[in-house]
Amino acid sequence: MGEVFQRIAASLLCATLFCLTTVKTLGAMQQSGYKNGVFLRWLERRENMLFNRLCVLCLCLALSSTITALCFSFLGVRAALLISALPFVALLFLYLYSERKRALKVPLVKTGRFKRLFVFYFFLVLCLSYFAIALLGFLSVWNGSALYALIAYAPFALLVPCLPFVLCLANLITGVFENARNRKFVKRAGQVLDEKKIIRVGIVGSYGKTSVKNILKTVLSEKYAVLATPESYNTPIGIAKTVGLAEFESAEIFIAEMGARKEGDIAELCQLVKPDFAIFTGVCEQHIQTFGTPQNVFKEKSEILKSGAFVVCGEGLKTRVEEAFEKEYIDEAVGFAGLAQVKDLQLLPTETKFVLRLGEEEISVSTRLLGQAAAENIALACYLAHECLGLSVEEIAGGLEKIEPAPHRLQLIESGGAYILDDGYNCNALGAREALLALGRFTGGKCVVTPGIVECGVLEEEINGELGKQIANAGLDKVVLVGETLVGAVKAGYIEAGGDMQKLVVVKTLGEAKEELVGWLGAGDCVLFLNDLPDVI
Repeated sequence: MGEVFQRIAASLLCATLFCLTTVKTLGAMQQSGYKNGVFLRWLERRENMLFNRLCVLCLCLALSSTITALCFSFLGVRAALLISALPFVALLFLYLYSERKRALKVPLVKTGRFKRLFVFYFFLVLCLSYFAIALLGFLSVWNGSALYALIAYAPFALLVPCLPFVLCLANLITGVFENARNRKFVKRAGQVLDEKKIIRVGIVGSYGKTSVKNILKTVLSEKYAVLATPESYNTPIGIAKTVGLAEFESAEIFIAEMGARKEGDIAELCQLVKPDFAIFTGVCEQHIQTFGTPQNVFKEKSEILKSGAFVVCGEGLKTRVEEAFEKEYIDEAVGFAGLAQVKDLQLLPTETKFVLRLGEEEISVSTRLLGQAAAENIALACYLAHECLGLSVEEIAGGLEKIEPAPHRLQLIESGGAYILDDGYNCNALGAREALLALGRFTGGKCVVTPGIVECGVLEEEINGELGKQIANAGLDKVVLVGETLVGAVKAGYIEAGGDMQKLVVVKTLGEAKEELVGWLGAGDCVLFLNDLPDVI
């Protein structure tokens, strides 16, 4: 009986340390939307060293415990095995300490689902630990060799590199319950939306959704009580959570950002939200990895045109939309806005100025939002506010004065006289081009830090090669490429376009990239952080 309790205690200790060792892996699973396929693609990336680190840890655990047991074998098998547990535990603590420096770029959120997954994951690891210890102990007795008994527990370390796959198993099992629970949650939110008299606005597109949403909310707040999905909440669950907020009760307008990673996502969101109005920002090669072709991306995003909503589109979409749908339908259901409403555009380093035309009236706009895309986003939001929701020119002008840049979306930060362009959440080719143009407007030293552009599928190499060419032609003073997988294509494009190799630095981590800037970045200089993506996309 005492041996059973010892095994339970050892299993509890090991399971606790193993789960703490991989807690950030659960953060990556959370960023994957709790989808095992997305998580495993992240795990197998060349630049992702998690599995390699776990394998090295496994080897160190096995060797240290075995060598220690052999060294103290003169004390007897039981004493030697107990002593060999000390380096085993010490190495796990050392690994935990080293992992503190590897913070997730998007911190994990301790939601109910996260906690439930963690508990079940711990339970699975605990069961596997107990089974492994019991099995190895049985084999030790069965073998009968004192030497074998001393090294019998070394294979226990093999559990460590298996932990990400145990997490996938835990997620698969709990997902049966969670998915059913989520469907009920979303269905209930849909019923709440259906019962409330509220104006609903959907924001769809490959890029610019969050920026347009923030602009539209700020402008509409001059006249209405507005609730918008926070941050990048653009899934059914995110929308359902927003509907559950206390602010929903008093809201007159609900703005829902709508994202898509696979076919059918936009149709599902439209069925949930049932938008009265929508803004279709545009499409690009983003998410080719899951959609396959740019045509499929457009086809999915344009589902918004079938929702029954009046849709405001950017000028760049006009031809594609007209080609995809009957002209009579377009006249009734779609309005076109964008740069056609903008004149006297001035793109300055720290602000954007232009004149916005709404009907017969004009507004002089000066905003901290940067670039031509900012002007088009403002035009889209203001067109909808004025033409569809009845805001006066004066109300719109008042709202425009209050617009703040969305975090990590070409956000300008000044620090000690130096400038930082934080475009960390940009992950498309059009946005990258706009960001490099914004960087080029500064007169001091100019530097870009980027890992390249992801989720472009078969076009990934081509798009990143083109990015390298644009960087080479941007007249920059320093170029820092981060990572291993994508930067090869960026570097190749940079070299092909005649980029100065003395200005180019390739580093493995963002931390190393920041170290490269120490001593270089001074007053008047500007560094662009382009597409500093979350750990999992």
